[in-house]
Amino acid sequence: MTTGFITLSDQTKLYYERYGAGKPLIFLHGNNSSGRYFQKQVPFFAQYFDCLIVDTRGHGRSNNYAKELNFRLLAGDLAEVMEQLNLSKASILGFSDGANLAMVFAHIFPEKVDRLILNSGNYRLNGEKWATKIVTQLGYFVFAFLGLFSPAFYRQKNMLGLMIDDLPISTTDLSHITAKTLVIAGTHDLIKTRHTKKIAALLPNSKLVFIDNAGHTAASSHSKFFNHVVYKFLQEK
Repeated sequence: MTTGFITLSDQTKLYYERYGAGKPLIFLHGNNSSGRYFQKQVPFFAQYFDCLIVDTRGHGRSNNYAKELNFRLLAGDLAEVMEQLNLSKASILGFSDGANLAMVFAHIFPEKVDRLILNSGNYRLNGEKWATKIVTQLGYFVFAFLGLFSPAFYRQKNMLGLMIDDLPISTTDLSHITAKTLVIAGTHDLIKTRHTKKIAALLPNSKLVFIDNAGHTAASSHSKFFNHVVYKFLQEK
């Protein structure tokens, strides 16, 4: 196990943990979370892979010197992390906003991606169920106001800001992502089932798996099945 911080070009420091050995597998957490989300994945996958868990900019133990957060910025951060750790290519497992980041990263840096696991991502805001979308948008405006008086609330506003816009990629961009991809979500996810199916349909080299009776956090609630499906996918020829 290795832990530490990667200093980016703007002096932001990203916290990371690294476990195991083998082909690189990067874990990208969701919004307002950290790499700790994958505590039921890392012990399993570290038996077979070089697992890199990163707290993205402004999340977890990573700080942030940028005024606003956006997915292109976070994708550039990940490219810097890979360069500093001498990883030319890796598979990426992204959850929720981490899956969204993985899609943007694969679009901008296709040469750095081996395989993709997209767990409960959405490339359009309308991919979220209406209740989630409303709560997110209301929260953003509340924290934007409170952030005028408190750095902690400003940080919350920045994180929620990632969830109130469409991703900076088009359906054509998605159709040009050629990496072998697993799209996986729960049958009771916060992301609309038809939206998850559309993502899988747009990606030319993808397979789709739904986990029965699972919600948005299937990797935690149904970890044994989730890990088995992802491992099997990564071992496919």
